[in-house]
Amino acid sequence: MVIDRLKGLRASMKISQKDFAQALNVSQQTVASWESGRTEPSNTALGEIADYFNVSTDYLLGRDAVKATPLSDEQATLLNGFAALNSAGRKLLVGVLNSLRVSHAAIL
Repeated sequence: MVIDRLKGLRASMKISQKDFAQALNVSQQTVASWESGRTEPSNTALGEIADYFNVSTDYLLGRDAVKATPLSDEQATLLNGFAALNSAGRKLLVGVLNSLRVSHAAIL
């Protein structure tokens, strides 16, 4: 079940195996191996996959038919961009977002 769910989630976000692998800090070959059923993700990797796609591990394992609310294309783009940043870039982006939120609140 993990195979089908992983492939489906990755395809729905239009993210390549290579980009997904980079986001999880694994090789593209590891992702290909998961998706072909040759190997299964470790418990740690399963949790990271669930976090990345904003779904439960139960959903990935086929125990739960309901995944989280699907992301819009705009949200998926932002999430993929964030995942591709290093830790310094992520901190900077969070700072920018917090500034925008404060500025927007002041305008309202």
